[in-house]
Amino acid sequence: MQKTLIVCAMEKESKLIAQKLKLEQIEKNLWKKENISLLISGIGKQRTAISLTQYLCENKNVDLIINIGYAGSTDIPVGKWVNISKSYNHEWEIPGEEKYSFIDYGNKNLKQVNNKDIDVVECYSAESFVTKTDLTGHIAFDMELHSIAVIGDMYNIPVMSIKKISDNLSLNDYYENTENNQNVFELDSCLEFLNL
Repeated sequence: MQKTLIVCAMEKESKLIAQKLKLEQIEKNLWKKENISLLISGIGKQRTAISLTQYLCENKNVDLIINIGYAGSTDIPVGKWVNISKSYNHEWEIPGEEKYSFIDYGNKNLKQVNNKDIDVVECYSAESFVTKTDLTGHIAFDMELHSIAVIGDMYNIPVMSIKKISDNLSLNDYYENTENNQNVFELDSCLEFLNL
């Protein structure tokens, strides 16, 4: 039986997912049931890297990591689910290396949801909320996925990510939509894409 780890940054992203999957709370930021675990990593690439690495050191048998959460976008409609195909580090600009991606880890294509009704886009993980960008195209921005992709590569675990668009590069809209707009706030509808 495949062992799946769901990673969400915040409790508000994970609460309804844990309830729908009937997961039991084991620790403050960890829920489990048979072959499914849900980890609240904390916001940002560093907290995510620390939480996920600690989890994987203590739990060796993970077959798939699924990242679920909110993302901003340049032009994707708010409330729409997207399937992330590739993750980039928004701040990574080192001479001699490709902009936005490490040479050795975190640059593989992510595993895709088997559903043609969900758009496939790339995601740039930033250290802080993105409110403007020179990047163009149909893309998403988050604050955790690239760390998950790097660690998935290091541990040789496939990573899948689905994101719900919370805003179009507006911090005010993010807070308004994730607190007051039920269509955006709820994330448990992603389970219809996952077959868990």
